[in-house]
Amino acid sequence: MTLEDQEDACRYARREKHNFSREQRKLIQVMNVKRKRDFLCLENVNGEMVNILEGLELHTDVFNAVEQQKIVDKVCELQEKARKGELKRAFTPKGKGRSAIQFGCCFNYRTSKAGTPAGILRHETVEPLPALFKVIIRRLVEWHVLPPTCVPDCCVVNIYDEGDCIPPHVDNHDFLRPFCTVSFLSECNILFGSNLKLEENGEYSGGSYSLPLPVGSVLVLNGNGANVAKHCVPEVPTKRISITFRKMNESKRPIWFTPEPDLQWIQPLQFELESSSSSDHVY
Repeated sequence: MTLEDQEDACRYARREKHNFSREQRKLIQVMNVKRKRDFLCLENVNGEMVNILEGLELHTDVFNAVEQQKIVDKVCELQEKARKGELKRAFTPKGKGRSAIQFGCCFNYRTSKAGTPAGILRHETVEPLPALFKVIIRRLVEWHVLPPTCVPDCCVVNIYDEGDCIPPHVDNHDFLRPFCTVSFLSECNILFGSNLKLEENGEYSGGSYSLPLPVGSVLVLNGNGANVAKHCVPEVPTKRISITFRKMNESKRPIWFTPEPDLQWIQPLQFELESSSSSDHVY
């Protein structure tokens, strides 16, 4: 094909794109999402060979470059507010930790010095989900990434600088399964292993599976992938942002909690054209 032929083909493709309705273009995007669900890593758990990655899913091409930039810009805006003390539940890194901002609920990562157990703090208030994050949630459900039975109602934004990490852990069961993490700015690896642990020299042992997380991808954790395998993010090579979306166990919700009206009754898109509001779009 000559260069002229290629240019003609591109012009034709652009014309055809403009002939699609917004709903048709959205449906094409949904169908172009790449989904991997066949993860396999066998480990001996309590005397039985278990696939510790059962229930894990990786969805890529969920957010395009323009959408990613809009989300990153919003996170940077929130980070600046956190620096000014304008957000209630924001944490700065200690050592090789990462910065974190919580929305929708407050929770302890571990038992506090005062003896408060890890989990949701039912009597503490925090900012509600930002509007853009609710748009993301709608996409995750509508685009068949998260099930409509587990629509997130809270999230934590993690901001990593070079060398930051997250130690091995299993997410608290005050949050339902599945939950998911969306990755932005740079690719990094996440490690899984039922015996994963941090050694004194800062290295990790017991990691059986390393999974790259591309930018714009969504990692869904469920089943053994969420409950049997621990996971961690080793030191990142460059700045990274992630947003982990979760749904609270109803009995663990804060006493002040009121469900977001615009996150009710979300359903996955059917593979036929249906009308929906333009507010469902990130862009």
